[in-house]
Amino acid sequence: MRALIVVDHPWPESFSYTTLARAQLALVAGSFEVDVIDLHRDGFDPVLRVDELAVYTQGQSLDPKVGDYQARITQAQHLVFIFPVWWEVMPAMLKGFFDKVFLPGWAFADPDATPLLTHIQTGTAITTMSAPQVIHTSVEPVLCKGILEFAGVQRTRWFNLLQVSQKSTDEKAVWLAEIEAYLRAL
Repeated sequence: MRALIVVDHPWPESFSYTTLARAQLALVAGSFEVDVIDLHRDGFDPVLRVDELAVYTQGQSLDPKVGDYQARITQAQHLVFIFPVWWEVMPAMLKGFFDKVFLPGWAFADPDATPLLTHIQTGTAITTMSAPQVIHTSVEPVLCKGILEFAGVQRTRWFNLLQVSQKSTDEKAVWLAEIEAYLRAL
């Protein structure tokens, strides 16, 4: 089994990267081959420009990274996304990843929207927030339902870690243990 982790955070010392390291270890312990796409280290350009939009409806991209990312997703049975929630949404780089990579004819059939990524058994979102509570966030309806389930991912789960900067090391360890147990058992 193969798991692909996509991480979007500009600061490598963030709790998102701590979570990434622990997620990798948990997946390996669960006998998964693990691949990681780090959008910042890759220098991914999330902007869908006019010339790219012109070929979008044909299921094509002008960005060479898109084909590489699609091939890596095609090889995976499990997808994990790790990112902070800013202004109640995913960061722009991750949003652009979906805009440019989840193309018609690859992620879904056009025009009937038949899901094409049905080989993916699970999609997991692991998010961090500074907010004390979830007032409103688009992660579950947009990422889990609107993108992953729409494209055919069989089951989704969202771990939302609130007030990260105010949590103790012990409290963070509890979160990480829960995430690790879930990922090992996939």
